[in-house]
Amino acid sequence: MKVIYFVHDQLENPFLRQHFLESSGYQVVSMASGQRCLELCSERVPSLVLMDVLIEGKNGFEICRAIRKRFAPDELPVILCSEVYRSRLFRDEAISAGAQRYLLKPVRLDELVREVNEVLAVGSQGRVGGPAAA
Repeated sequence: MKVIYFVHDQLENPFLRQHFLESSGYQVVSMASGQRCLELCSERVPSLVLMDVLIEGKNGFEICRAIRKRFAPDELPVILCSEVYRSRLFRDEAISAGAQRYLLKPVRLDELVREVNEVLAVGSQGRVGGPAAA
């Protein structure tokens, strides 16, 4: 079973996204801290990191950069999500940080699973994408 580390916005209830991913066949390890994600990656490398940009401590862009220092995109893909940072500037920041996708929230749950499936299927050949930012 593929494992997803889900680093969520601490002000948001992650239950729906987590439950939908689990019901789609993924094992989901949920956390509110990017630092905790990095620690867990040292113990066990997940199949994918799904991370909100606004998280406890360092933001999702910074954590993605830290992941890229240790893992190539085909070793550990990252999907970043944001409800606040919607402009093309932030999408470009996600690309620069090494994310395979940048999704704007709210994202439909079926669309989230489709993006996760695509990134995991394509691996390092994945495009950064999702809904076009203004």
